[in-house]
Order: sequence, then C-alpha cells, then structure tokens
Amino acid sequence: MNPLIILTAPTGAPEGSRPGTSIRPIHADDLPSLSRMYREAYEEGLPQPADRSAGWIEALLAGTQGRHVPEASAVKAGPDGALAAAIIVTEPAPGSEGDWDSVIAELFTHPDHRRQGLAEELLGHCLQALQAVGRRRVAVTVDSGNSAALALYLSRDFRRATVDDVD
Repeated sequence: MNPLIILTAPTGAPEGSRPGTSIRPIHADDLPSLSRMYREAYEEGLPQPADRSAGWIEALLAGTQGRHVPEASAVKAGPDGALAAAIIVTEPAPGSEGDWDSVIAELFTHPDHRRQGLAEELLGHCLQALQAVGRRRVAVTVDSGNSAALALYLSRDFRRATVDDVD
C-alpha cells in the first residue's frame, strides 16, 4: 500500500467552477446502490479491509467516523438514472487533530462513468455546500499512488497538510 497524504482546502466555489446538474442529496434508499457502486469502483482493491467494506458506506452515513454532513454529501446519476458517482462528507472523527472542520470521507465514481467530470462536479458542489453551512476548511486523505485523485484535488486548490495544519 502506498503512503497516505492529507490534503486540505478552503471551502467555497473555486474560480471557474460550474454548478452541477442532476446532483441530489443521498437518500436512505440509496444505500444498497451506493454500497454496490463503492465495491465496483474499488474492484482492484478496496481502501477498507474486506470485512469492513460491506458496511463502510452505511457506517459513514451513520456517523461512526464523525457526524455525517448531509448538506455536502451527494450523488449524481448517469443517463440511465442509476447512480454514477457519490461524495460523502463527515465532520472529523472524534479525537482527530487538524485545522479543518469537514472531511471528504469518500468520493468515488462507478467504472462505467469515469472520465466524465462527475467527481469534479460533486467536489464543486461539496465545497459550495460546506461554505453555505459555515464550514471553512475541508480535508481528504488520498493514497499517494492514486494519481487521478491527486490531480483532481490539486486542480481544485487542495494542498498537502503541513505540521501547522495538524497541530
């Protein structure tokens, strides 16, 4: 496994962002589809241990890793109406340290819908929604070998957390 990197960014709409279409809040009846899409998105290797991945999405939405922030969490459907991408945002887990008040716990796209800008739209929605509810800084942990994720976050003004950010 590659080392993990924490990236942070201020909330709000970055320059050049455009509002997304067909982005909606996550509903309770989305859980089976979200869990299936999560497993399919990480088919080559789930970031969670296999025994934990089955209930990972449900656990995030239930607040086990920090209170779920539903205003910034969302899904985007594909042309067929099926879920194509999702972002789940929480507060930092209890006892965690850092100069941020929100965490992107998951941002994933179904393999059939990659390279269409869906993750970028969801990220833009998330940053705007967080600012609208008074949150000022968001963090995300990324596998250093995930070049697509790193490129997305760095293109949206995320920067590597420093010692000052964590103290």
